[in-house]
Amino acid sequence: MANRYSAGTSTGSLSPPPIAQEKSPGSIFVGWVPGSENTPRKTAPRLHHKKSRTGCQQCRARRVKCNEVHPVCGSCSRHHATCVWGRPAPAASLDASKSKIYEIRPKTRPGVPPKGQDSIDLPESRDRRIVELRLLHQYTADTASTMNVKTDPNLHIWATTIPRLAFRHNALLYSIYTIAALHIANLEPSNSEHVATYQKYLGLTLREHRNDVTNLGPANADATALTSSFLRVSNFALLKERQQDPYTPPIDWLHMSSTTGQGLNVAAWQYIHNDANSIMRAFIHDAPGMSPNPNGCIRDDDFIFQEAKRREPLHLLRRTQDDILTEPWNAEILDAYETTISYIGAIQLAIQAHEPPESIFRRIILFPQCVETNFITLVQQQRPRALVIIAHYFAYLTDFRHIWWIGDAGPREVRGIESVLPDDWLDLMNWPLQAIEDVYVTS
Repeated sequence: MANRYSAGTSTGSLSPPPIAQEKSPGSIFVGWVPGSENTPRKTAPRLHHKKSRTGCQQCRARRVKCNEVHPVCGSCSRHHATCVWGRPAPAASLDASKSKIYEIRPKTRPGVPPKGQDSIDLPESRDRRIVELRLLHQYTADTASTMNVKTDPNLHIWATTIPRLAFRHNALLYSIYTIAALHIANLEPSNSEHVATYQKYLGLTLREHRNDVTNLGPANADATALTSSFLRVSNFALLKERQQDPYTPPIDWLHMSSTTGQGLNVAAWQYIHNDANSIMRAFIHDAPGMSPNPNGCIRDDDFIFQEAKRREPLHLLRRTQDDILTEPWNAEILDAYETTISYIGAIQLAIQAHEPPESIFRRIILFPQCVETNFITLVQQQRPRALVIIAHYFAYLTDFRHIWWIGDAGPREVRGIESVLPDDWLDLMNWPLQAIEDVYVTS
């Protein structure tokens, strides 16, 4: 077996085609630009395309091409339809061994019928008021305190300031109900009614969120960005629920977190950067590596991805002679790897510098929003080096497994990656496998 820790760093002469670019999600959360609905449209006959294999359920059913933007694709946004990802339950005759595409919501539990978009609106009733009061109580009394570690001095904002803002914005209020219902479902997994409640309010959140993004402006930018944050937490919570056998990387999770972090927050920044009362503005200013300016750039890439930060995990870039001969490699691939290990190295440096746990946790949670699209593509292609690198990231989640929406997602992903790696890459998994057994960050 070749020793990857002592190999050289030459890129070799292999020049594969450039990495295939992901379809751009646009500059905002749902994949289209506010105001575009006013652009004159040319009439044309409706085109039918080959049925999409990885698109949403609605596009596959209608046999139209899906642009696969998460969480609401372009077709569903135009038709104001609820966008549902993942394949419907397979018929008994289908091969049950095929992996299931990651969904934005948990699998429907036995006894919970699927919810159609015709039933998304909830009638006004005493039962609805009681449910929503219970969800709000759950959120303010318990769930809000889990948005970061207990030592975070700003934790009270989640329980007090954000709910007050939510009373003026339906999408944000529904997102609070959604995360509270998901938390209750996590606490009481045997009660399928909680899952049904979560699914209902998720649908309402996405519908109202789409409308807010369409009409993004000074009056709703703060609430819209915060709604996106709650959706990312829900996305994280589903990571620990996803199917692991056979293992495939969590690409949908990466894409959704990436598009919301690099898209909507940038679009909203033009409206909140001068608003001293903006909650999201304060969060962005406090986030490591964020250096916002009025021009819309809120991330300091030179700082986040600086070369000095990759010294600790630099061994992950070293290549054996076999790698030089066989591994696809070019400047674009190298940059994708270098920027990612710079971010991971910054987490390690923060630990060594004894940063507060809430700061370290924030760095870890921001990773899928900061990672470059090309690295996500390499993970999607299941390149061994990309899998090893992201396994190092997942190992850092281990010490925060006590937070319900993190749980054992980190160890599950590390072990899943170990199960699919070629044998000659397993020596690079020593640290992640050790870390998931140890208390590493806060001890």
